[in-house]
Amino acid sequence: MDVSIVIVSWNTKELLLDCIASVYRTAEKARFEIIVSDNGSRDGSLEAVAEKYPEVRRIENSANLGFARANNIAIERMQGRYALLLNTDTVLKPGAPDRLFDFMESRPDAGMCGPQLLNTDGSRQTSFGTFPTIATEFLGRTVARFLFATPGARPGGSAAPVPDGPAEADFIIGACMMVRRSAMEAVGAFDPDYFFFYEEIDWCWRMRQAGWRIWFVPEAEVVHFGGQSAKNLNLRARAESWRSR
Repeated sequence: MDVSIVIVSWNTKELLLDCIASVYRTAEKARFEIIVSDNGSRDGSLEAVAEKYPEVRRIENSANLGFARANNIAIERMQGRYALLLNTDTVLKPGAPDRLFDFMESRPDAGMCGPQLLNTDGSRQTSFGTFPTIATEFLGRTVARFLFATPGARPGGSAAPVPDGPAEADFIIGACMMVRRSAMEAVGAFDPDYFFFYEEIDWCWRMRQAGWRIWFVPEAEVVHFGGQSAKNLNLRARAESWRSR
């Protein structure tokens, strides 16, 4: 098995089905499996997947375990040499998974890579960034950018312009990440203490500390609707997002 495509789901049935459909439309080169790790959805998500895509492996978690723990459960059961982690609110554009796979195959020092995320109108989203600091997180991003950042800096991202080709980054946004299995075996999976947000930044930090390189691959494009699960957040989950920060 080349790639295990892992999708964490929580009450986003239609988005989940669209995400899976985009995998089948676009993944051509690599042998792959799809694993859905569902965090106790009550909207019929797993039932819908079982009916439409019976070959997809389904993990039924008893409650909302958060992004990190739900991914870790699937990672423990994956068979691929790489994991492609997808949010349910993503749709792969033609060629995206193949380009990420080809890049990882060509760069054995790459621990992970990520694509260019797009809005539905085709405009670019922030897809990579530099590690956060006290200044950027607690003085407020607008003030910090005015005081410290170079011209053209984007909130939450890198101060550098978007490159035309693959470029190293501190971290990539967790909506879509292709991760090498041997890198995960070396540094471990996500830190389960993170419930919501920042878990991918911590993971990239540990990868880089261990000598693995993190890459942004703009030739691969993925539509990211953004914030769909967050619409259902309760007060505790919002507090967890700030604790992660």
